[in-house]
Formats: sequence, structure tokens, C-alpha cells
Amino acid sequence: MQSDSRLLGLVYGAVFGSLFPLFHFAARSFARRERGHDIADQIANAFMDLRPKYLEAILGNTAQVLGLKPTHPAVERTARDMVRQHARAWVDFFFYGQRPAEEAMAQFASLEGMEGFDAVLAEGRGAILLTAHAGNYELGGVLLKARNLKVHAVYKPDRFEAVERLRESLRAQGGVVGIPVDGVGFSTLPLVKLLREGALVGMQGDRDFSLNGVPIPFFGREVPFPRGPWELAAMTGAPIITSFFYTDEDRRFHAHFGKPIRVQGGRGERGAAIEAGMRAYVAELEALIRRHPSQWYCFYPFWDDPARQAP
Repeated sequence: MQSDSRLLGLVYGAVFGSLFPLFHFAARSFARRERGHDIADQIANAFMDLRPKYLEAILGNTAQVLGLKPTHPAVERTARDMVRQHARAWVDFFFYGQRPAEEAMAQFASLEGMEGFDAVLAEGRGAILLTAHAGNYELGGVLLKARNLKVHAVYKPDRFEAVERLRESLRAQGGVVGIPVDGVGFSTLPLVKLLREGALVGMQGDRDFSLNGVPIPFFGREVPFPRGPWELAAMTGAPIITSFFYTDEDRRFHAHFGKPIRVQGGRGERGAAIEAGMRAYVAELEALIRRHPSQWYCFYPFWDDPARQAP
């Protein structure tokens, strides 16, 4: 949810352009990542107090997830915790992105669904790892690097260049190849080529940036989800593996890989197969968020996105 004020945008650019290099340096210097978490908590709380429009959007989303009124105390607690969790996810990315992969792997308490993931790899074909803006999906690159695997991550560039430069640098250290897209009419040819060569492609499945998604029930209300990953799976025959990474109360990491979803059938059957796969993905995402409502990161009104409103 971007500000319409150019001046405010310049201020944000200067702030993030200073803060993120500082976080990057601090994460390399800290012996314990909890120190970084404490600092991130304070900054996140201050930012929400200074920019209440973001907190208002988060409260609305959280109320929908919890099935409560936005004024309910549990909604505000969860919303504010979400902002802190998001800031901590950045700290962890900076912290472990500059250390041997073994240090991050030691923090994983569980790796669920690895057997199905390994079975797909054994086929020697490509696969789409479909995640969401939930938990700490950047840890996926660390996990794959520890297994001598490389993933090509499709992403929409951050509007703050300093943030994007650091993220790209750390991803490269982790063996992740970034593929930037603008979300509108981007060519799928490079992705088709990668998948047909047997590569792993990481994509987000919870943000409909192209505004032509498929409406699917999500926490009691229909909202469009992007069909791009599913169209890509239909074109290439690559299976989709839902991939979520989250943190528990002890700050340990968990990885979840879902059962492979294959979009099969003739041209006339693909639409139904795509919608069925999307519904399965959304159901998994909803189940994850119900368990960890403060680890789904959305700073704009998800169900009432202004970008979808008629002019």
C-alpha cells in the first residue's frame, strides 16, 4: 500500500536506504539473532504508531482471519505481532544469509513432506515451489542450498531500491537466482525453458498483481488469487509443490512441502484442473494462517484491495 505523497516516498526511501544496510551490518556482527529481534520489534512498533493507515489495513485483514471485529483486543494484539514477526523475518534473512547454511539448518525443528519433494526431484523434471507472503519464505533458499539445490525465484521488485539490492545480494549468496517481473503481461518463456530443463522455480501464490485472478473463498469471503503459476504448470507439465516456512514460539523454523499437484487434461479440461489446484493451495494456506495468524504478511486491505476498485 504505497503513499500518494512523493515527498513521503522520498523520506521512506531515505529511511529504508539507511536502515536496511544498518540491519545488514548488525546481523553480521550479532552473535545472537535475538538481539536483532529486539531492535526490530522496537522499530516495527514505532513505525506502526507513526503510520496508522498501515495498522488500519492490517487490523481489517486480521479481523477477517480471526472472525472478530476490528476493535476486538485480540485483533490488535495479533496485528501488532504480525508487524514484529515480519521485521524479525528480515533479521533472520540477514542473519542466516551471511552465515554457513548449516547454522540455519540447525534451527529447523521439522521438515514436513520432504519424501514427496524428493520423489519429484527423482523424476528429473522441473517443479514449481508455490509459497506465499507467510512465515519466512526466504529460508527456502537456505534449505535448498544445504541440499545442493538451486531455485529460480520469481518476484516483484521492492519499490525501495536499497532493500532490493540487499535482498538480491543475500539471495545470490544463498544460491537463489532472482527473476524480477512486474506482474502485468510478463513473458513466461524464460520460466517455461527453466522448467523444461528440470529447474526449480519458486513463486508466490497469494497476491493477484495482474488483477485477472480466479475468485476463491478465503476466510469466508471470495478474493482473486493469481492463476499465473497454474497456467505455467499446465503449459510445462511441471508439478506444483506448496512450500511454506514458518517460525514457532521458540523461534525455531519449520518447513512444509505439500503433496505434488499436477495440472493435467486436455485444453477443455485445464480450466477445471487449474481451479481445483488453486483451491487446494488456498486451503493449505488458510490452514497455515489459522495456526499462525501473525505470520501472514499483508499491509494493504487484502479483501478490498483499492487496486481492484473501479475508477
